[in-house]
Amino acid sequence: MWTLQSPEIYRNMAYWNEATQQGLLDTRIAIGGVGGAGYLTGIELAHMGVQRFAIADPEPFEDVNANRVLGANTTTYGRNKAEVFTDEVHAINPDAEVLTYKEGINTDNVHAFVRDANLVLDATELSMPHLGTMLCRAARLIEAPVLNVEYVAHGAQGTSFDPHSKWTFERFYGIEGGEEAPLDEVAEQKIDVSRFVTYVPPYADLNTLKALNEGAPTPSNMLGAGLAAQIAVAETLKHVRARLGEKGKAPVLAPKVRWMDAYTGESGVTRYPRAMFYRGLALTALNNQLSRKESASYSIEERAARGDTGGHAVKSTNGHGGKHRRP
Repeated sequence: MWTLQSPEIYRNMAYWNEATQQGLLDTRIAIGGVGGAGYLTGIELAHMGVQRFAIADPEPFEDVNANRVLGANTTTYGRNKAEVFTDEVHAINPDAEVLTYKEGINTDNVHAFVRDANLVLDATELSMPHLGTMLCRAARLIEAPVLNVEYVAHGAQGTSFDPHSKWTFERFYGIEGGEEAPLDEVAEQKIDVSRFVTYVPPYADLNTLKALNEGAPTPSNMLGAGLAAQIAVAETLKHVRARLGEKGKAPVLAPKVRWMDAYTGESGVTRYPRAMFYRGLALTALNNQLSRKESASYSIEERAARGDTGGHAVKSTNGHGGKHRRP
């Protein structure tokens, strides 16, 4: 495995010390879902020196993933995402330890999945909230923080759940029944959009929102996914340094949310993410009324003309496996 004497990481230590680099080398990260920002985050962390992973994703790569995931290409279509991720990590660091769960996370394996993890990245599909719930509950038992990132249009956001905080995954996302809710009941719930979208791009075309309400697939692009990965990587570095007691920026913890837009250059941290969502939605609606929006082409008719007939994934309700796709 890599050490401080490995040339692949020499240049890192111009920006952090050997203790931090050793912390990255020793860190174990569990990533639930590598179909979008989770994949990008993990690969970037591997380049930084993280070499111990647990990876879970039950889905194969498809051509529609290629717009946002570096691992999706003609050589990987049809292959399991976690398997492809593992191969790419080993191409970077042949000695890296990668535990691969091609069946996804479920109630039978979730505790083994997070075992010995210093940090958990929840990149599971929020349309199946039982997955994120079980992952965060397992992480709390081993006192590991859980990092969560999302992206919308050309922007992204992130926060972490401290295992000792009252701001749990269940509270933050408004899960009915809270920390004691049975997973089968959580699986039936729908998370309100104001709970997981903090930043609403002022340039967005609300016709896309209409299309989503009519069953269109969740839109995505590399700008948003890449920015979400950058936030996740930066927050991971903060978590590592905090664990070591090194001086530096503290991780952003719920209820606070860190957000950025690569297109407008805006960024910030808010303690009131839902209020920010509603303010942003109102501004976006006004911009649409005043024709200040940047028009999209995502209506049912436009998508059909292109041959894009995909729809939302069917929601799993059995608490075992399920899809891990994020936008």
